[in-house]
Amino acid sequence: MKSALFTFLLTITGLIPFAQEFIPAQVIGHNQQLKYFIDQELMYPEKDMLSGNEGKVKLNYVVDEKGQIQHISYRENLSPECDRETLRIFKMLEWEPATMRGIPVKDSGLFEIDFNIRKYRRLCKQRGYILHLYPFEPTDTSGRIYLYQNVETAPHPIFTNEQINLAGFVAANLVYPDAAIKQNLSGIVKIAFIVEPHGRISNTQITNSLGAGCNEEALRIVRLIKWMPGTYHMLAVRTRMSITINFNLDPGTNGNFNPTIKSSYGG
Repeated sequence: MKSALFTFLLTITGLIPFAQEFIPAQVIGHNQQLKYFIDQELMYPEKDMLSGNEGKVKLNYVVDEKGQIQHISYRENLSPECDRETLRIFKMLEWEPATMRGIPVKDSGLFEIDFNIRKYRRLCKQRGYILHLYPFEPTDTSGRIYLYQNVETAPHPIFTNEQINLAGFVAANLVYPDAAIKQNLSGIVKIAFIVEPHGRISNTQITNSLGAGCNEEALRIVRLIKWMPGTYHMLAVRTRMSITINFNLDPGTNGNFNPTIKSSYGG
């Protein structure tokens, strides 16, 4: 899905001299994942839609050596509601720190969201929803992220067919990439992410890569899954977890290699 709703820019602080070895701070999963996440997460404030209010909200920020955000400030405002929505989305992001010759350093940047009503309506039609529906309430609003093994009730996939589990869903929907079959490529793709209180995922990152189209196919499948969020103290919370998909080519009786797929999820 292509997005025209936001722009994401990084600039180098004046304290850091330019060098070829400098790698700027990046969100987890990098810009491609960021675009998808914002498209799925953005909620255009109803008040601004009714009044026809459009424009950009821009945030300045600093990412420290540990990947933590410091010194968020507004460079450009639109409305109190659009400002809050931009800040809400920004605070959900996790970061990789900038590095200079392999050493983590501070970096600064500019984050902006373009609120455009026509584009937003088109986006809602593409993604299939206008508002986030929370499968478990109440929710924790602190923004704290819990590890999978530390929540009282762990996240689990929600399927319309109660007879199907994750392994069955993946096996039924995942297509073994032709390039991987031609290369006789087998292996594991592991994807880490956060299950948000509304049951969708954020901060998606491939932590074990395979290639030949397997990464992209595993990511496509993970994005199809809706989750019951983890709970702690009877609140739906943000939960860090991962899915492992094992792409395997088993020798068949006809002499060809036949694709088999196994999957699991957890911490």
